[in-house]
Amino acid sequence: MQRRLFLLSGTASGLAALTGCGGGGGGPAESAASGTLTVTESAAAVTPAVTPAAGAMTGTSTDTASALPAKVLACYYTTWDTSRYALTDVPTDFNLIYLFHSKPNGTPVNGSYNNVGDGSFYFEHHATVTATQVQACRQRGQRVILTVGGASAGFAWDTRTKSRNFVASFQAMYARLGGVDGIDFNNYEATILNTSNLAAVTAEMIWIAQHLRALYGADFAITSPPQPNDPNHQSLMAGLARAGVLSWAAPQFYDWTGFNASGYIAGRINSWVDLVGGDASRTMVGLSANYSNGPSLADCVREWNTVKAAHPAIRGMFCWSAQTNLAGGHGWGSVMKKLL
Repeated sequence: MQRRLFLLSGTASGLAALTGCGGGGGGPAESAASGTLTVTESAAAVTPAVTPAAGAMTGTSTDTASALPAKVLACYYTTWDTSRYALTDVPTDFNLIYLFHSKPNGTPVNGSYNNVGDGSFYFEHHATVTATQVQACRQRGQRVILTVGGASAGFAWDTRTKSRNFVASFQAMYARLGGVDGIDFNNYEATILNTSNLAAVTAEMIWIAQHLRALYGADFAITSPPQPNDPNHQSLMAGLARAGVLSWAAPQFYDWTGFNASGYIAGRINSWVDLVGGDASRTMVGLSANYSNGPSLADCVREWNTVKAAHPAIRGMFCWSAQTNLAGGHGWGSVMKKLL
């Protein structure tokens, strides 16, 4: 089974490595009890957005994205693990489904797709996750967003040529799926994003986002699930927010340590709301459903209630994953929908 790599930083003990299903990288040590997080860059202090007209992609779309829900309950659907149930069997408790995932279109090196190829991506599961299924979910009111990247499938778009190649490849994936409602940037895990390429990658991801919006409409979602404590991830999300292209950042609280301490998640979310310009509607909470290395259902309920009380406009939450939610008898989705 494909999995995603984390660098951990949940406590003052420092960094450790762990293979996991969610996204992100490491960050600074901090207090698990207080939830204190030092934001390294505000949304107002980033490189200005590039202009879409500069080297704009050609082509038009035959479908535009549907409006996103005001409140979101989402799940990641692992597209290599369709044997448990089909995409169309994901319960309508979830009004948004992330298709996880597409990856760089190149020859892997020692099993890794990190930074291989020319910037283009491909989706390898069309035989089991079909356009008919995707459109059936959309027609019944579930938004569908395609994730790009994941463990050993990251890519640093740091030149305009790579970015143009990606947009062209996304158009092809979009068309073959019959249309989707957004993109979930998950391409910068582990050390793919670093201080030396942060400025270039931020500018190119802004450019990509602007071009996708030009193709698919203003409602086309631009989302991302950063590791909560990584300063490079913080700066990247601030950059996307400052450029006006970020629908929401969804920091993930699983597959590392400290996430189930009382107040930990809520404290991080306070900082993330500030990071994206003080707009809670551009912040989601990344949780887990019946997943062994994530917060329990009781943890999720406690922290969500605290977050919602502090930030009534909070956009919502997601779980890893649709398949683990199924294994738990759909209990997480049913309970959290009532609290949304």
